[in-house]
Amino acid sequence: MNASTVHEVSVGPKLAALLALAYRARRPALVEGATGIGKSELVQSVAKSLGVSLVTLDLSLLEPPDLVGLPVVRDGRTSYATPATLPTEGAGILLLEELNRAERYVQQPALQLLTAGRLHEYQLPAGWVCFAATNPPTGEYHVTPLDRALEARFMKIRARAERGPWLTWAEANGVHLAVLTVVREHSRALDEASPRSWTYAGQILAAMTSKERADPDFVRDALCGFLPPAWAEVLAAASEGTAGQLSLDLRRLLSEYAGEPQKQVREFKTQGRTDALDELVHRVRSIVRSPEVATMAEQGTFRLESFEGLLGDLPGDARESLQEAIASNPVAVSLVELRAGEVIANGQALNADKKLAIWAQSPLQRYRAAIVANALCAHLRQHGKVSELRQSNAVRSNLGRVLAALGERYAMPLVSVMLELGITPIRPGRG
Repeated sequence: MNASTVHEVSVGPKLAALLALAYRARRPALVEGATGIGKSELVQSVAKSLGVSLVTLDLSLLEPPDLVGLPVVRDGRTSYATPATLPTEGAGILLLEELNRAERYVQQPALQLLTAGRLHEYQLPAGWVCFAATNPPTGEYHVTPLDRALEARFMKIRARAERGPWLTWAEANGVHLAVLTVVREHSRALDEASPRSWTYAGQILAAMTSKERADPDFVRDALCGFLPPAWAEVLAAASEGTAGQLSLDLRRLLSEYAGEPQKQVREFKTQGRTDALDELVHRVRSIVRSPEVATMAEQGTFRLESFEGLLGDLPGDARESLQEAIASNPVAVSLVELRAGEVIANGQALNADKKLAIWAQSPLQRYRAAIVANALCAHLRQHGKVSELRQSNAVRSNLGRVLAALGERYAMPLVSVMLELGITPIRPGRG
């Protein structure tokens, strides 16, 4: 089968939901994916969310007795002592790591445990389910292929690393700011270095002393221990000026700007902590200009009201910087209730001009007007029947009202696109 036709699931909420389903159905799951993408960590989080235990066995380090137990002879009959690592009660997930990198003589009993839930006299307790993690059978890994007949007994999931879900996890787990910045700004970052490598590189940065950070060669040499040289250079450059790790939970701050997060931001401003404010703005800006912001909004961890509350507590230049960042993000159109196609076709009925006028004049909401203006520019350019737009008085009237509501600052890009496409707006009060 062509690799491009293989169904893959990103390591994140969807994969977690599939594994939780496998546990509830009491079916063994086989997760295949490159090393370092977070397979094991995700299984750990699934076990925690289900309220069950987790036992992890690295099969590449085991010998057969570690699974089947040592033989014990009683009354002329041989039995096997259950290894202490195998569960005997309760409920949980037994995760077998490196299944296809284990030797055949370890792989066979492991597969029996996975598919039948037993080994000789040992029976996996009813509340336990086996999951296995494997690497893909490519030239990058030395693996022992699994029997296809056995594979068919698993819920098999091919996992891949994806920036959005990983960045959400990384932000929540305190991964270094410089790493977050690089991965957000470079779409190939996770293709050429694993999420684990980026996490470790961030830990190295966080552990450096100020003297060590001041030596560019030392920083690059240290980062090359985890990253390809080109990426080590990029991360070293991004780390300049981001040595501090701001002790603010941005997910909490951007989902509900109140309480302790709001108090801290206001204290930074009162105390003249420009360093802390600069780092905060840098981190928020990297979020609002990335595709991650749409995912966060869907999950309820980014709310415009909270973002605007933060804007109100920031200095003017920082406020403008964040508004420009979110307004220029193509995915940000999903955050506002006005959609470009609906505004053009039915803007008067939606009172779009009134909403846009309020936003454009508000110091904390003008970015909403900019988002809609940018979305309208993209929509007009991508419209398949521009000639119909030119001839439609309703469309031209809606666009005229939009331009009047936006004001000169936000209307100019839209005016340029309309001139380019030959669309003449009908201004309010004109026929």
